[in-house]
Amino acid sequence: MDWFIIDVLAIITVLWIIATFLYKGVKQYNVTRYPQIQIIIPYGQWESKLLANKPPMGAGRVISAFFKTLFVDVLAMNILKCEFGKSEREIVRTRTAKRVAKLLIVWGFVFAGIATTVAYITFPHNMIVLDFTHPARIAGMLGGVFMVVGALIWLSVRYKEVNYRGIWDWLGAEYLPIMVLLLSISEFVLQGAILAWAYYGEAAEAFLTFAIHFHAIPVALFFWAFFWTKADHIVYRIFWRIYEYADKELAGANTRLPPATLKPLNKTGKEIQPGY
Repeated sequence: MDWFIIDVLAIITVLWIIATFLYKGVKQYNVTRYPQIQIIIPYGQWESKLLANKPPMGAGRVISAFFKTLFVDVLAMNILKCEFGKSEREIVRTRTAKRVAKLLIVWGFVFAGIATTVAYITFPHNMIVLDFTHPARIAGMLGGVFMVVGALIWLSVRYKEVNYRGIWDWLGAEYLPIMVLLLSISEFVLQGAILAWAYYGEAAEAFLTFAIHFHAIPVALFFWAFFWTKADHIVYRIFWRIYEYADKELAGANTRLPPATLKPLNKTGKEIQPGY
């Protein structure tokens, strides 16, 4: 397959991601539902008061909050640290393991992105460099190892603490780490198939064909179904965090956040104890 076709498919995928984000995230207001998603308050007028009738944040404040969210909450996974006894709905006893797992997955994608970019720029057209000392190869293998280990840690922790109702419930709840695991494993299989084809030629062609499809299917599922699964909260949560940082600076009577003294409530009206 010519790389031009891959470029076209990549562009179509990016356009699809943007379209689904606009539909699922923007049109359905998922990116602007903070703090209603973070804390359930039984006041019907809060959404209009907190979201519709709000003062402008300003571009400078939003940009500053974006970089703080990127480097503090995403790349350092600081969002999983306990703050004032609140645990962001994570169970405290498994917080450390989850933070390690998410850090590995996030940095796995970072290294995978670096590997893809370096390969796209440095590899000759329609040729794959097999040298394992090439920067693209090193970054790709590091990213793959990080994602495999991170996904396995996450799945093992979640399996012990969640009572799944069946295989489909498990697949739906853990779609993201399952896809991450398949992505990374299939990538290593593909690299092995490419290496085998380089040494054995047509004798390894069937293995190479299998490996290409084995990797392509998880890639397509991951990106094309992302905003139609529970994994989309990752993107929304970045917006919610930016929203929170920017709003804390405004504070005062115009704040769009609930009062600090207001106790979190669930749908039954009972207080949610800190630590869960």
